Formats: sequence, structure tokens, C-alpha cells
Amino acid sequence: MGRLISLVILLSVLCSPFLSTTYSLTELISESNGFTTDLIHRDYSVISPFYNSTSSHRDRVTKALQRSKIRADYFSLSSFASGNIPSADMIATSGDYLMKISLGIPTVQLNLNFDTGSVFTWTQCAPCKNCFPQNMPLFTPKLSSTYKTVAANSKTCYSIVEADSHAKDNTCRYSVDYLDKSYTRGIVSSDTLTLNSTTGSPVSLRNFVFGCGYNNQGIYERSTCGIIGLGIGPGSFVTQMGPTVGGKFSYCMISHDHHLNTSKSSKIHFGERAAVSGPGSVSIRLYFYENAYFVSLKGLSVGKRKLDSFDGKIAVDSGATLTYLPKKMYNSLQAAIKKEIKLKAAEPVDKLLRVCYEFPSDGKMRGIPVITLHFGGADVKLSPLNTFIRAYDNVYCLGFVPGDDVAIFGNFAQINFLVGYDIKKMIISFKPTDCSKQ
Repeated sequence: MGRLISLVILLSVLCSPFLSTTYSLTELISESNGFTTDLIHRDYSVISPFYNSTSSHRDRVTKALQRSKIRADYFSLSSFASGNIPSADMIATSGDYLMKISLGIPTVQLNLNFDTGSVFTWTQCAPCKNCFPQNMPLFTPKLSSTYKTVAANSKTCYSIVEADSHAKDNTCRYSVDYLDKSYTRGIVSSDTLTLNSTTGSPVSLRNFVFGCGYNNQGIYERSTCGIIGLGIGPGSFVTQMGPTVGGKFSYCMISHDHHLNTSKSSKIHFGERAAVSGPGSVSIRLYFYENAYFVSLKGLSVGKRKLDSFDGKIAVDSGATLTYLPKKMYNSLQAAIKKEIKLKAAEPVDKLLRVCYEFPSDGKMRGIPVITLHFGGADVKLSPLNTFIRAYDNVYCLGFVPGDDVAIFGNFAQINFLVGYDIKKMIISFKPTDCSKQ
């Protein structure tokens, strides 16, 4: 049996940010400033494998709430504050967005869950002794001319996670367990990964290290084939691109209505193309701890009313739809919102969406105050489009919810912001942007 590595032991920011192995892009777009590819919302984008034209808006919202609850369970700040390492990684199918990649030569197309809270990429491989059903063909290593296994005694294997066993076949093996009891086991491998670029020719990354899963079970979905991780760690997708992208990526998420009414997708940028600058942009110190990006949160305001101060961390998460606040902060926000908004109150949609109103039939968000998040070093102002989610018909609900010692800046609040990560400088930047024009 090969060298067994367990990704249940999560990497911290203290890990070296770059692998010892040299990675290189075999083909770049003609521009020298990076590249852009699609970020696909699983329920709202018409090009998503999960898209169902017969689903109601309320059905889609319900699914998003379920995924947010799963993410919040993982992000519980009580485990972070106590210094305890969570016993498992996130839910394997959690997250709202997908990336399409191709693996190997000749290429095999795969749909992977996009996750800034993961530091490892994996997919199912054939022949698979224990795999969940998937709609797309399994990646078959023996059919790829560029596939290699990673040796157990190699720097690459040691870089990804520590291990204490070696094997006769000198094969680097991995094991990932998730909170919902799903798991993946397999061989740490390398091959050519290719992305379609919306700004030029496809971009390929040689020797991309990933998990080739031969034993994968649990609550997985047919339309996805694994996870692509954009956290900070030697096995991260961003880290493996090394100096080519300089540790920079950004995304711009379009509104749900834009997804449904057009063929447009949200975008993710890499390299210099990911830069966030110019009027309206703000930058904040970024932290990475226990597989999550965090910033300091000092408080918030509703309109001109500044609420009680706060001194803590909030996770900036691509996978959770809703924004979670500690209960005391949420209660202050809820009270301030109710004072400011004069619309007719509606019945709560469920336990999460508690503050709801009947908006005018024309959909105009009149009389809705701006909510300002006071981060450590900069403020981010959220328009009503970022703070009120349409639940059904003309009923809109506050997209902020109380959490048990958890704070998450969800992706709905990030819509129409260009959100840039620079993991070399450890800063995150925000700029109000019409993401449909990216």
C-alpha cells in the first residue's frame, strides 16, 4: 500500500505557499496580463449541469439556504477560537459555483465544485472500485499521455501534507473525509489541466497535482466530478500556477436574474487581469486559517446609524449564499432594519430568512437603507441588491442571518463586486462593479 496522507489534518497559513516542484503554463493567451474563465452558478446559470428550467425561484432559494446552513456548520467560529482542528473537511457538495476544466491529453471535461475553502483538487478516476455515479465520463489515467503518479518520497508529496508511512510501490496516497460522512480516497497524481479562457486561447497547466479518487462515497451529485480548491496551501490551484499568476485571482458574480435571463456567467480572473484598483476600490488585510479566508470585522452601520462595535473575524466565503453574523450583532441589525424600513412586513420564509417585506410590484427597492460593513482598515457599502434576497413573488428577505458564534460574508452580498485576492501580499480588495460587463 502506498504512502497514505490524510487531508483531515488541515493546512494552515504557516505552510510554505509554493510547492517545491516547478509548474508552468504550456500555453498562455496572447495578452501577458493573465486570463479569465467562467464561474457557473449551479442553480441559476443556464449553462450549469444542475440547471432545471422547471424549478421555481423558491425551489432555488431553498437549495441555496440548505447549502448555506451546511457551510455555516463548518465555519463555526467556536472551533477556530478554541484552536481545535475540525475533525473533517467541508461538505463535498456544498458551494454555489462550478468551474469547468479539462484534464489530461487527450482532454476529458469535468465539472468541479469551486471552493475557496479547500486547498486540494480531486476527481474520480477509472477504473473505480467504489465510485458514486456521475454523468460525465470518468477520467481514465491510462488514456492520458501526460498522466503521472506522485512518488511517496517526493518533495511534492511531502509538501501537500505530512505523513509518516512509506510503501513498497512508493505511491503517494490521499484520504479526505467530509462532515456529512462522504469521503474520497485515492492516489496523488499529476497531469495537464486545461481551462477555456474567455479572453483568448485555452490555458494549460502542466504537472498539475490533484487527487485521483478510486474510492469515493457519500452524498455526491451526478453532475459534478469533484472539487477544485482555491485556498492557500501547496496543493491549491492558485499556488500551483506559481509566478505565472503571482498569487492573484478575483471573481465577479452577476445577479441571479442576469443568470436566468441571459447566457452570461460570472467570471474568475487570474494574474494581472485579476487586479482590483481605481475609484471605489478598497483593500483589507487578509488572513487564512483552517482552510478559510478571513478579514477583521469591526462593526456595521444601517444608513447613518452605526451599531455596536465588534472585534472579531469574518470568513469571506464563495460557497455560502447568506451572510452570517454573531447573534448579538444580528439582533442589533434586525432592530435597526425594522426601524428604517416602512414597507409591509411579510411572514418569515423559514428559520433562516426571518426579516421579510412585501416590495412594490415593480421590484424597485425604495426606502431600503445601505448596510455598511466596517472591516479592519476599510468600509464596504452594500446596496439593497446585496442585502435583500427575493424569496418568492414580490417578497424579499434580509440576506443576513444569526449564527452560533459564526461570521460569514456570503456570496450574495458579494454580487456586483469585483473581489480580488492577493495571497502573496495577503490582501483582499473590493470594488463595486457591473459584473455583467466583465
